[in-house]
Amino acid sequence: MNQIAGIEAQLMWKLLLSGEKGLLREPAALDYVGMLEGMEAAELLALVEMARRRLAEMEVDLSAPGATDLYIDRHYRIHTTSFEGRVIPFRPLVQALFILFLKHPEGILLKDRARFQEELEDIYQRVAPHVSPEDRCRRVRRLMDVQDNSFSENLSVLNATLGRVFPPPQDANYKIRGCNGHPRRIPLSPLQVHWE
Repeated sequence: MNQIAGIEAQLMWKLLLSGEKGLLREPAALDYVGMLEGMEAAELLALVEMARRRLAEMEVDLSAPGATDLYIDRHYRIHTTSFEGRVIPFRPLVQALFILFLKHPEGILLKDRARFQEELEDIYQRVAPHVSPEDRCRRVRRLMDVQDNSFSENLSVLNATLGRVFPPPQDANYKIRGCNGHPRRIPLSPLQVHWE
């Protein structure tokens, strides 16, 4: 688990374990880190959801400033404002990449992105069922190859598209960001992403 997601999860874990309602404290010790290290993304999201409910009871707003929620329908079309809202006009491979990062709010290290090849192929197949399996495999393989520039090219297209849909500085909540050696991730809270 990367350090950033680990710290967020640790704070949420501490919040859930604290017995005092209405009190949010920084964890005094990180003695439960081992419990979080083995968690999958789905388990971390469940932890986030439990923490969200607890914070809602405390009337704490978790939404990113200026960020509107995203709504992902069963065909992986990405809507703004509601499931009937405007669809973000992504190219299919770029859309699949965006969905992959939305599914991994903990972030993805670029050097480890090949681990997500099969998952990205599944997403891409759902986004663009008309693309042949050979083309789909070839395009995703190029995207996941650390020696190929395809990832950077598609990331640039993704961020440019988001820049046309959302005004600055709101667009920064949706763009894939990160520094070398650290996970790339979308800063939008996973609680603001709704899946049909």
